[in-house]
Amino acid sequence: MSKFSNFSYVSSDAIGLAQAISAGVLSSAEAVSEARNAIAALNPELNAVIALTDELADRQLNALPSGPLSGVPVLLKDDCPSYAGAPMSFGSRAARGNVAERNHEIVNRYLANGLVILGKTNLPEFSCNVATEPSLSGRTRNPWHPERSVGGSSGGAAAAVAARMVPIAYANDGAGSIRIPASFTGLFGLRPSRGRTPTGPVSAENWGGLVSHHVLTRSVRDSALMLDLTSGLEPGAMYAAPTPKTSFLEAAAAAPGPMRIGVLDTYPLGVTIDPEVARAFSETEMLMKKLGHELIPIRPDFDAEALAGALADIVAVYTAMEVADVAEQFGVPATEDYFEPANLALKAYGESLSATMILRARNRLSATARSFGRLFENCDVLMTPTVPELPPLTGRPDARSSSREAFIADFLSLSAFCHPANAAGNPAMSVPLHTSNDGLPIGIQFVGPYGGEAVLFSLAGQLEAASPWQERLPPVCHGGAQSV
Repeated sequence: MSKFSNFSYVSSDAIGLAQAISAGVLSSAEAVSEARNAIAALNPELNAVIALTDELADRQLNALPSGPLSGVPVLLKDDCPSYAGAPMSFGSRAARGNVAERNHEIVNRYLANGLVILGKTNLPEFSCNVATEPSLSGRTRNPWHPERSVGGSSGGAAAAVAARMVPIAYANDGAGSIRIPASFTGLFGLRPSRGRTPTGPVSAENWGGLVSHHVLTRSVRDSALMLDLTSGLEPGAMYAAPTPKTSFLEAAAAAPGPMRIGVLDTYPLGVTIDPEVARAFSETEMLMKKLGHELIPIRPDFDAEALAGALADIVAVYTAMEVADVAEQFGVPATEDYFEPANLALKAYGESLSATMILRARNRLSATARSFGRLFENCDVLMTPTVPELPPLTGRPDARSSSREAFIADFLSLSAFCHPANAAGNPAMSVPLHTSNDGLPIGIQFVGPYGGEAVLFSLAGQLEAASPWQERLPPVCHGGAQSV
């Protein structure tokens, strides 16, 4: 019996779909048609996809290059990965109707490997939120519960993959924007090491080096293969992650030996851990012991409050530049008619910071990187909750609030466990190991040493085999509601 005799688009990951296309079970055009049908059926309810690129996709289908994922449909987030001829709004009303003129390097790598880009996903303005509820295109709903946050900033991407519109979608992470949506929607999400994937050609770095570019997936192997296909230096790169000793896909299939797992279950920012998240974390500790790993309590020696303040300053400065640049480019005033009130408040604060204060913030990130890096002298991988809460009710953090203090406090609280990896440039992943009593997804975060994606993929592959999650489908899903 053929391994494709029971093939299902809904249950297939990107690699499985590509193999089915290669075997002639379905054509690339049929795979794209299935994705388009799923978007058409589910997007009115979820609002995950805000623009379609049908003409560009059809042009791709007429001349697809060969590759391990050739013919697989994918979506782009509507900010950093510019795609020539496609809409690009940055989630801002000021840029409504903008069309990109050139490709981001990561888009070039998608196209070279035959991935078919179907459209753009929803995001908060300038990706500056851990919720996806922009004034421009409205709230993205969580396929697991419509009144719960889908996370952000890659919330549209997360909803699309979780609901099986596409098997894979671009995402980026400057303060948890891959890991938080992954945790809230039951997906696997890895942010690579700084310098692992390209940021250009327009930008040399994003948010002062805090941002890494990658994808949200349902399977570990999809994420690993996508990193194989998109990693590597580009002209003018400011950073270069260490060259891996093996492919990431091979690492994901290789069983890890016993590891020293550093355990960090509290964070010194006054963050309260939800009891159900604490239960999930405790169950993960038991699983790690069962798999033969050693648990080592870890207490970081960096100043978490100072780090949060530095992150807030960096985000404010970059938001100030983005608002000013977009207002000038599109000839609109920097007012609430065109920009989110929270981002205008961040702009005002960012413009008040002196050059000395900004350099101090950069130095704080650098100091954290060194302190955080020393933790890996005593452990191989660090384990924490991804988010201290279950997916909150929508409206948090509220970008329509003009209070910078209230907005940034909520932002920093929800993303607290994500801060150190962004500051240090370390790879980190959210693994969808658990659900709450009400069926809401709960991710557990694992952080590796700089350049240590292979270590994380190997561990993730082991966890996926020991505690499978791909059969958990949300109530809002292509093909109808299935088992939670």
